[in-house]
Amino acid sequence: MMIGKRHYRKDTNTMVPSILVKQTGGFTLLEVMIALVILSVGLLGLAALQLVAVKGNSFSSEMTYATMLAQQHAEVLKTLPYTDANLAPADEGNPHTAIGSSKGIQYAVRWTVTDDTPDTDMKTVNLTVQWTSLRQGTSSEAGTVTARLRTIIRNQS
Repeated sequence: MMIGKRHYRKDTNTMVPSILVKQTGGFTLLEVMIALVILSVGLLGLAALQLVAVKGNSFSSEMTYATMLAQQHAEVLKTLPYTDANLAPADEGNPHTAIGSSKGIQYAVRWTVTDDTPDTDMKTVNLTVQWTSLRQGTSSEAGTVTARLRTIIRNQS
């Protein structure tokens, strides 16, 4: 005597107890766990990618500000009289200096002036903006970053 349901086997058309018929619907616990592990690895990869994107955006913002600061100083220097003290010859050992800051970061602006370069009555101004960026590497690896700009000022008199 059989207790429980009976099923037909498709291959032999005979009746068998339901205990012997393999159920194929649904997922096993092991399959679900493997799927969760794979999903977790993928999400961790996306989180790391997000962190890299945020660091890249921050560094781009710093570089944009430094470039804007150098351009702004160049424009100010171009408006000064040709004999102004800020356009006096200065070399790398003793450059002219200024400071700027944005979002808690200090930017050091330095510029050197070379007289009669590339021609008489012209001055070549080399601007350098430096700052310390924590966003280049890990938080323990602060790096000094430099942005450079060169312009030529002509004597208008």
